Amino acid sequence: MNQRFSMRAALLGSVFAIGAFAAPPALAQVAEDSPAAQEGEGIVITGSRISSANAESVSPITTISSEEFAQRGILRTEDLVNQLPQVFAAQGAANSNEATGTAQVDLRGLTPSRTLVLVNGRRLPYGSPKNIPSDLNQVPTPLIQSVEVLTGGASAVYGSDAIAGVVNFKLIDDFNGFRMSGSVGGYQHNNDRGELRDLLDRNDALVPGAYPKPDTNVWNGFSTEISAVAGGNLAGGRGNVTAYATYRKVNAILQADYDYSACALGSTGVGGTDFSCSGSGTNAPANLTNAGRIPGLPNSFRVSDGTFVPGTQTYNFAPYNYYQRPDERYSFGATAHYDVNENFKPYLELALMDDRSVAQIAPGTNSAGININANGINGINCDNPFLSAQQAAFLCSSRGLSTASTYDAQGNYTGPASVAQGVLVARRNVEGGNRQDDIQHQTYRIVAGARGDLFGPFKYDVYGIYSKVSYRSRFSGDANRQRTANAFNAVRNSAGQIVCAINADANPNNNDANCAPLDYFGASASQEATDYVAEVKSITGDTNLINIVGVIDGNLADYGFQSPLANNGVGIAFGYEFRKNGVDYQPDEIYQAAASPELPINGSTAAKEFFGELNVPLVESRPFFDLLSFEGAYRFSDYDTGFKTHTYKLGLNWAPVSALRFRGSYQRAVRAPNVIELFSNQTLFEVELTENADGSFDPCSGTNPVATAAQCANTGVTAAQYGNIIDNPAGQFNSLIGGNPDLQPETAKTLSLGAVFEPGFVRGLTISVDYFDIKVEDLVGSVNPNLSLANCLASGDAFFCEQIQRSPAGSLWQGEAGYFQRFNVNTGSLQTKGVDVAVDYRMNLDDVGIGGGRLAFNLIGTYLDSYNTVPLPNSPASNVYECEGLYAGLCGRPRPEWRHKLMTTWSPSSAFNLAVSWRYVSAVKIAQTSSQPALTGSFAAVNEQLNARSYFDVSLAYTVRPELTFRLGVNNLLDKDPPLTTTAAIEDGGNGNTYPQFYDATGRYLFLSASVGF
Repeated sequence: MNQRFSMRAALLGSVFAIGAFAAPPALAQVAEDSPAAQEGEGIVITGSRISSANAESVSPITTISSEEFAQRGILRTEDLVNQLPQVFAAQGAANSNEATGTAQVDLRGLTPSRTLVLVNGRRLPYGSPKNIPSDLNQVPTPLIQSVEVLTGGASAVYGSDAIAGVVNFKLIDDFNGFRMSGSVGGYQHNNDRGELRDLLDRNDALVPGAYPKPDTNVWNGFSTEISAVAGGNLAGGRGNVTAYATYRKVNAILQADYDYSACALGSTGVGGTDFSCSGSGTNAPANLTNAGRIPGLPNSFRVSDGTFVPGTQTYNFAPYNYYQRPDERYSFGATAHYDVNENFKPYLELALMDDRSVAQIAPGTNSAGININANGINGINCDNPFLSAQQAAFLCSSRGLSTASTYDAQGNYTGPASVAQGVLVARRNVEGGNRQDDIQHQTYRIVAGARGDLFGPFKYDVYGIYSKVSYRSRFSGDANRQRTANAFNAVRNSAGQIVCAINADANPNNNDANCAPLDYFGASASQEATDYVAEVKSITGDTNLINIVGVIDGNLADYGFQSPLANNGVGIAFGYEFRKNGVDYQPDEIYQAAASPELPINGSTAAKEFFGELNVPLVESRPFFDLLSFEGAYRFSDYDTGFKTHTYKLGLNWAPVSALRFRGSYQRAVRAPNVIELFSNQTLFEVELTENADGSFDPCSGTNPVATAAQCANTGVTAAQYGNIIDNPAGQFNSLIGGNPDLQPETAKTLSLGAVFEPGFVRGLTISVDYFDIKVEDLVGSVNPNLSLANCLASGDAFFCEQIQRSPAGSLWQGEAGYFQRFNVNTGSLQTKGVDVAVDYRMNLDDVGIGGGRLAFNLIGTYLDSYNTVPLPNSPASNVYECEGLYAGLCGRPRPEWRHKLMTTWSPSSAFNLAVSWRYVSAVKIAQTSSQPALTGSFAAVNEQLNARSYFDVSLAYTVRPELTFRLGVNNLLDKDPPLTTTAAIEDGGNGNTYPQFYDATGRYLFLSASVGF
C-alpha cells in the first residue's frame, strides 16, 4: 500500500511540477484568442476528419458542456451521459453482482460493444481484459470541455465499433493559469413505503433478524472529489502545457438501507397483486433435496433447531448487496502542444488512472450435492456425527439405511455402512462472510503526434497511441468445493473424536491435517471449519492498444475542383490506420478449477485500414439553395483474423434558406468480433430464465409441471424425471459459454433523416428533429436460453433442443451436468427506429422587458418507435419480437417509448446562476403482457408495469469574484422512489428490485462544490 502511495505521490508531484513551470500568474481560463481562432483555421467536427471553416454535421450531434457537469454535481461521467435519452444504462456504479468495475455507455440500447468512445477524436482502449467496452473512468474529468454524442453508424470515419454511434470527449488543451475544485455530496432518502415496511416486519417475525427494517431517514453514499488543473501558454501562444490531477472517493450503499430493496421482492402467487419477500433456495440453516428419490423421504426438507422438517426456507440475500459500489480513483496527466512552424506542430497527451472498486453480494453457497468420497457419490454419510438422533432417523434409519461406521482390523475408519445417496445440500456459507470482488484497474495512455501544412491546400495529422489497462481482481467469501467436501464428510474415529473422514481413513495418502469437520446440520459451523473451506481467488490481466493513424486533408478549390454554383471547393481527407488490440487474461488455479471456472484468454486482433472522405458543396448562396452539399466516406479493412470488410457513408445537406436545413445520411457500419468473443474458452456460468405461467422458471419442474410430458421430453426429460424435477427458486440456471474464432463481423445499415430550424423571427431558437433507423445484422451472440426452451418445448426443433442439456436428475442447475449451451455465433438481426428532438432557446431578458440577465431552455427527447429482434437468420415470425415500451424477459432492461431531459437556466447576472432540470421516462410494461407469440405469458400483476417517472434537479451557482465560485444543488429533489419489479434480480442491469442505472434508486442527491483559480 505504501509503495502504491509513493508511486502516486511521485507522479502527482511530477505533473504539478510541469504545470507550475509552464504557468505564469494569470486568471484561469480557456484561451479564446488562440492563433487558430484568430486565423480562422478550419475546425473538425465529430463524425468527420475533414477540417472546414463552415463545417456542419450531416449526422445529429448532442453536446453536453462542462457547465452541465458542474450544474448536476456529477462525479461519475457515466451518470451524466446515461441521462441522455439516446443512452441506455450499462455497467456502472450500481452494478454489484457480475460487476466489471468499469463505467460504460450504451447508445440506442444496442449494447456498449457497439458504441465507440473517443477522446479528442481518438480511440480509448478496451475497458479491461474481462469486459471489452471502453471504460469512462479513463477520461480525465477535470479537462472535459464538452461531450459530443453522435448517434448512428460512423465506422467509415472511425473504424470498427461505431455501429450505434460515437461518444467523443473534447478536452481543454490551452488552459492558462491554475484552478482547484472540490466537491462533496451524498444521498438522503425517506423510507415511507408503509406496505413494504409492514412486509419486512411480518417476515422478520417469522425469521428474526433476516429482514431488517431500515431507518425512516437515511443518509449514505457520501462522495468527495478534489481536482487541480495547471497550465500555461508558451512563446506568445504558440504552445501550451496543461496538467491535471484528481482524486475521487465514493462510499458504498447497501440495499439494506431502503425499504424497497431490503428484501428480494416476489409476488403473492400466480398473478399476485401484492409484493412478498422472496429470496434464494440456498439457506442457513440448510435446505436439502431428495434428488435421488429415496422412498418415503420428502422431495425437500430443511434444518430447523437440530431437526429435519419438510419444506424449505428462502434466504434473504438482499440486505448484503451493494446498491452503490465503493470506489476510489486517482487520475493525473498532461497535454502539450507547440507550433514549431506551420509545417510541424507536435502534440502530446499523457493520462494515468488508478481505480479501485469493491463489488459485494451476500455470502456464497455450497449447494447441489457434496462428493463424500473418491467415487464421487453425492449424498450424506449416515454415520455423520453431526446428525442429531432425529435427523439420523429421518434421513437414514427410518429408510432402512444403517447409521453405523465400519473399521478395519487395525481400528482405522473405512467408511459408512450406508450413504443417503442423491441427497443434496443447499447451504449458505454465512460464516465465511459476504462475497467481495476487489477490482482494480490501472491505465496509462500516451498519444504522440504532429500536424501541420503539407503542401498547397493540404494539411496532415499523424499520431500514435499506446495504452495499457492492467486488471487485478481478488475475490473472497466463497468456499472451496473440494475442501468443503472433505470437511462435510465428518466421522468419528476409533478414539471417538469427530474428524474429517480423510483423516480417519486407513489410506494415509488421503490425509489432510488441516481439515476441520463441518457441521451443516446445526445452526452454524465452527470457525476452524469455516477457515479451512474458505478460499481467496484472483485474476490478473492486461489489455493494450496500439493505434497508428495518418490523415491528409485539404480543400481542392486551388485545383479547380469546385462546383460553379458553390463558394467553396471540394473538401477531401484520406489516410491509413493500423490498430491492434491485445488481451491477456489469467485467472489463478482456484478460478480455473471452480464449479463455474474462469479460464485464461490470450490473443489479439489487428487491422490495416485505408479510408477516405469527401465533402462537396454543390450549391451555395442561391435562391432556395443557401446550401446543398454532399458527404461521402469509405473505409477498407483487412483483419488478421481472416476477413476483409468495407464501410461507407453517403450524406446530403440542403438548406433552402439559412434558417432551415434538411439533412440525411445512409451508412454501412461494421463491428469486428473482439478478442474475448473470438478466443474465450468454454466455461460454465449461471444464467436466468424468465417467469412463466405458474411462477417457476423451468416449465418442466415441480410436481405438476406447466409443460406436458411430451413437451418436456423434447428438452431431455425422461418419464421418471417428469414431475420430480426440483426448480431453482432464485431462477438461476447453468450456461456453458465460449468463444468462436470463426465469427464474422457484424454489419449495420443506418438511415438518418432530419431538419434543423433556426427562425430569424425568434432570435436564439434552434429546433432539430431527426429520424433514425439502425439495423444490425449477423449479430455476435448466443442463442437465448428462453428462446431455446420455448421453441424446443413447442416444436421439438433439433437446433434449439440441442442447446439444452439436462443432468441425470433432469435439472438445469443442480451440479454441472445440466446447462444451456451458449457459444458465440453470428445470429440474427436487431433493428431500432425512432425520432430525436432537440430544442434550444436562449433569450436576453432585457430584450423582452422583464429584467436583466439571460434565460435558456434546452430540451433533448427521444421517441422510440421500434426495437425489433430477429433471433436467427431464418427465424419464423413467431420468434421475432418487438420490445418498444416493454421490459423483462427477452426484452431485458426497460425500453421506454419516450424519454426527455429539459433544462432551464436563469442567469440574472454574471455572478448568479439557477438551473432546473426535468428528466422524464415513460412507463414500460412487462414483456409478457404482449400478444406477440415470442413474448406472451402469464405474470404477476405487481410486475405488469413500471410506471413513468419524473425527476427534478436544482442547482445554484454564485461567483464571489471571477476566480471563486460556489455551487449548491439537489438531484431528484422530490426523493422519488424507483419503480419496482420482482424480475429485476434476474435481468441484465437489474439490482435491488429495480434498474438502478436507469432510474434514480438511492434517493435525493445533495452536493456542494467550490472552484478557485488564479
